[in-house]
Amino acid sequence: MKLILLEDVVGAGKAGDVVEVATGYARNKLLPSGLALEASKANMNTLEHRRAKIAAKKAADRETAQALADQLSGREVSFVAKAGEAGKLFGSVTAQDIAAAVAEKHGFEIDKRKLDLDSPIKEIGTHEVSIKIYPEVAAVIKVIVEAEGGAPEAVPAPEPAAAEERAEPEDFSPAARDDSEDAAADRDDVDEDVEEDVEDADTDAEDILDGTEADDSESEEV
Repeated sequence: MKLILLEDVVGAGKAGDVVEVATGYARNKLLPSGLALEASKANMNTLEHRRAKIAAKKAADRETAQALADQLSGREVSFVAKAGEAGKLFGSVTAQDIAAAVAEKHGFEIDKRKLDLDSPIKEIGTHEVSIKIYPEVAAVIKVIVEAEGGAPEAVPAPEPAAAEERAEPEDFSPAARDDSEDAAADRDDVDEDVEEDVEDADTDAEDILDGTEADDSESEEV
């Protein structure tokens, strides 16, 4: 059955649309509730006039919704619940809880289905929750969840192990020990060669000095 929608209808269309729906749905739901009109010739002739009225109504509804969003945005509701040491709640804060708190504290009746909450809140802290008031119009409120009896005690971090306890013993294999001993022997040999070279250099220096003194003596005799 062809109808002209007077209001937005989920699954059917928006206000002002001409739609085709099941006859039973039209006669039992849409027509009796005033959500639509039969798309007769006379109604189709007045459709443009109705569309203008629908557009004006939508604008007014949007303005009202925006005013409500402005009043709600930034408001807070608080909850106190039992929580474990990690801040996890033993229970949860649901959309129904939040809607009831908004009504009690701020006087706004909110449909819990309008709350953009994928799952109940299950941990302490401040959570931002969006409320869908109208298409493309939303308010954001703060939901503060505190632990019963104050903030839960933090679990103390384990003390770092002492450096000597963390250090792993060096693993010397027999081959590594042999290489170390050979390296030490090589260093001793180098040290002995250096000492011999130093002694030889000292001896040469003494011989040169002796020769110089002898030359000086001969010069004095002459």
